[in-house]
Amino acid sequence: MILEVLCEDKSSVPVISQILHEISQKNSLINTVNIYPHRGKGKLPDDINQKPKPLASSLLDLLPAKIRAYDKVYQDKEIILVVVLDLDDQNPSKLYKNIEYVFRNESPNKYFVIGICIEEMEAWLLGDKVALLKAYPNADQKILAKYEQDSIGNTWEILAEVILGQKAESLIEVGYPAVGIYKSRWANKIAPFMTIDANKSPSFQEFISKINTVLAWAEEKFY
Repeated sequence: MILEVLCEDKSSVPVISQILHEISQKNSLINTVNIYPHRGKGKLPDDINQKPKPLASSLLDLLPAKIRAYDKVYQDKEIILVVVLDLDDQNPSKLYKNIEYVFRNESPNKYFVIGICIEEMEAWLLGDKVALLKAYPNADQKILAKYEQDSIGNTWEILAEVILGQKAESLIEVGYPAVGIYKSRWANKIAPFMTIDANKSPSFQEFISKINTVLAWAEEKFY
């Protein structure tokens, strides 16, 4: 079974890779995992049948075309298509249904999983406090304790304050693209210590549940 994973950016890759590695160690059904980051989240085109714009490079802008391509290339192969992205300030139900619509229209016979990080991927890093503190033993545990898991607003900023302390203020002020570099650095350092059972993020655990459910369906169908 091949897992083809599409995500927003490079900072998501270490976390997704660690998660799927742990799952694959317990599930022999998975033999290949490919993870493809994009340049941001973007948005779904109004007409999902139209070709992407020439310079399009974000996840949602390219998603309908990529799902069509996967459906054609892997039409005779066992594959699960996975999308992982940030909720940001969108409605979770609406975002999920819009992406689900793309899958059901462009690749109706393939299994798929949609993972929505609430509010963003950094919530999944904050969700595993054991991993975070192993990676950053000097992290500010008072700020970490005050964080309300999967709350909306200032998620990456809170992680910055936990790790950087007062130095976070200057990073928050500078903003992107510097923030992207730090996000990747934090993810690369924390992800290797992450375990599924330790993570307290509801959106993380919902993603894990969906992955396991689809794997069970696939195993029943193919094996």
